[in-house]
Amino acid sequence: MTKKEKRQLKEAIANEEYIDQNNELIFKKLIFNPLLRAGGLLILLIFSLINNERIKRLASLTSNAFFNSEHILGHRTYYTILGITIGLCFVVSLLSLIAKSNINLSSIKILRNAYQIYSIYDLVIFIFSTFVCLFFIIMILITPCNISGVSMHNTYEDGDRVLLWNIGYHPVDGDVIVFDSSRYAPITNQQLYDWETKKLHTDYTSSSTERESKFYIKRIVAKEKDQIHYDLETHNLYVNDEFVENITIFEMSRILYSLQLELNVTNFEVPKDKVLVFGDNRGNSTDSRAFGFIDESEIIGKVLFRFYPFTKIGNPSPDLNR
Repeated sequence: MTKKEKRQLKEAIANEEYIDQNNELIFKKLIFNPLLRAGGLLILLIFSLINNERIKRLASLTSNAFFNSEHILGHRTYYTILGITIGLCFVVSLLSLIAKSNINLSSIKILRNAYQIYSIYDLVIFIFSTFVCLFFIIMILITPCNISGVSMHNTYEDGDRVLLWNIGYHPVDGDVIVFDSSRYAPITNQQLYDWETKKLHTDYTSSSTERESKFYIKRIVAKEKDQIHYDLETHNLYVNDEFVENITIFEMSRILYSLQLELNVTNFEVPKDKVLVFGDNRGNSTDSRAFGFIDESEIIGKVLFRFYPFTKIGNPSPDLNR
């Protein structure tokens, strides 16, 4: 800074009008800026609470993908930081309003202190609000997910990390999806027997509603309005006249049972909002052959691509292991 610039700055600081104007500007920022941010974060909080169950699921997936733990970045962490940020905004705004009405705005010391407070507040709130907004966007739009198990071998391996697309997804045959399996316990032979003898009249999923959420990754082999055909002689399963897999009569019975169809049905159309899923590792996968069709509403998202390990980044082609 030149001597002339320094002299001009000293003259400006000595001018009470200059100090008043800048103090007024700083305090307006300290009063109204936090209120605007708090308002936006309150909208985010309301939307999150409305979608609380989905937030819990996606936060769990996100945390597990980054830290191999469902709790470090879980929904409690998200809501805690969101609440703290909103609270800080209101506190700063209220204290600034009280201070403004009880101090001398023509003091250069007040100007310096107010500017320092504003700088600290702006940095802290920016970090907190950026975290909650980014975390929310990650959970709602593109969610990281950690693959556990070998049901998708050789396409995806245990320990792979993938990104899921969540918004506006509609099932497409061949898509790899992640869904909540907590409602889908394997159907037992006793259940099939009871159904066949007409002793059971309740939905098989009702007995497993208290199970802990566990996320499965599988491939869609049939969706709503697809035509299913099962050949009793060859035991081949066809979807829209295309061969899918050779499955046993008991596995086919479980698929029929999940739709409450007679166990001797060999041709039918997939009903609304139902999806049939198989693992690519057909010999070692707990999928629709064990628990039947799943509800479309249980789908968390479609796998977009693998981002870890870094040597395998991309979207691999199906590699079925029969």
